[in-house]
Amino acid sequence: MKHQKMCKEILESIGKDNILDVFNCVTRLRLVVKDKDVVDLKRLENIQGIIQVKTLSNQVQCVIGPQVEEVCMEFKEMIGFKDGTTNEEQGIQEKPKGINGVLQTLSSIFMPLIPVFCTGGMIKSLTIIISTFNLASEGSGLLTVLEIIGDAPFYFLPFMVAYTTAKRFKLNELLGLMVAGILMYPTMIEHAGESVKFIFFNIPYYNYSSTVLPAILCVIAMSYIYHFINRFIPKNLSLVFTGMISFGIFIPILLFIVAPLGNYCTGIVSNFFLMLFKIAGPIAGALFAGLMPFLVMTGMHSALDPVIIQNFAATGMDYLFPAFFVSNIAIGGATLATSLKIKDKEMKAATFSNGGLCILGITEPAIYSVCVKYRNALIGSIIGGAVGGAAYMLFSVQSLAFAMPGLFSIVSYMNGTNNLLWMVLSLVLSFLTAFGYTFVFTKKTDIDTEDISEMEASIE
Repeated sequence: MKHQKMCKEILESIGKDNILDVFNCVTRLRLVVKDKDVVDLKRLENIQGIIQVKTLSNQVQCVIGPQVEEVCMEFKEMIGFKDGTTNEEQGIQEKPKGINGVLQTLSSIFMPLIPVFCTGGMIKSLTIIISTFNLASEGSGLLTVLEIIGDAPFYFLPFMVAYTTAKRFKLNELLGLMVAGILMYPTMIEHAGESVKFIFFNIPYYNYSSTVLPAILCVIAMSYIYHFINRFIPKNLSLVFTGMISFGIFIPILLFIVAPLGNYCTGIVSNFFLMLFKIAGPIAGALFAGLMPFLVMTGMHSALDPVIIQNFAATGMDYLFPAFFVSNIAIGGATLATSLKIKDKEMKAATFSNGGLCILGITEPAIYSVCVKYRNALIGSIIGGAVGGAAYMLFSVQSLAFAMPGLFSIVSYMNGTNNLLWMVLSLVLSFLTAFGYTFVFTKKTDIDTEDISEMEASIE
């Protein structure tokens, strides 16, 4: 195993019996623990290969970098975890409260879906290239198949969020998919806008395809209903009667109240951000892109995922996603400028590598190893992001596909107009501003041995 030493040290720092669940996002290994107080955080932070350790409620997050998926797979194999299972038998997971609880729930639901949306988004970007350069005629078999592949993740969003929500709230995942199947039933879609009388009330038909909140709210409600009813059903009868009672009696109520409420809230949230960017324009772009490093450091950026995904699914475009892109480029510019000021060769190489990762869309190694350590790099990232954010909104730039916000996603801004040109200009402004500020105001300095060791971990 390539990362056996790191995995073993992580396990020793946390304790196998203390681990309830393990998963990863783009750069972080996320471990849900039974008791955070017994975790040796100082030892975790000193493990070679771990850049930073963050805690959120009962979740320990190890910032590792691009190789995190390999580490996660090896760690699961080492402790005997299988995908889709948790260590529920080892203890009751503490339910986080307040904003931490919301962030952790959103992270658990949407982070596993990021590879799916990136795949679909890059396929959609490919169709944009083919259409723009007339490499295939409209309606051709090539474009049709690629459009099906690219659109599928967004059209069938209810199924995917239902699965991850069911896993998060300890409901059988297949029952979660059943809830999504009810919402996506052809009759519901074909007769959207109409209603059907069910005993004493009318159930409205809606087209719930490409939505997230209705499925999430219904699965959450069903998880509580199912477990509550199961407490009163004898074990030998639960297989037959718990599901029948839960779905037969309460699904109509969910279709009458919860699902329409989710649909209504989806419209409000999407319209709010659309209105915000149309009214505030450059100010909104500057704020989101400028403050993005802080959102990433605190994990708050994951709260924006549902909005972005919903916007792409519903309208095929988004104003918020470019803020991530210009911010990433700004952080990359600040990090590369910092690398030019560092004398130590190993440190310079590590910093330069992290700057390159930012250009490709992965910023956490640079944020924690450069921006957090060097004030001018952080200020440069903020100013550069704000300048780029104001610029792209000044020209009303839209992202047309969900993809990793880095160099290879630039094609997702091609729409036959100047959208791509203005985005490139915004990225250049963002990079030059961040690079220029950081280079001018950062003094050459030697990095001590401890800092070198911490930085080297980010490229191991």
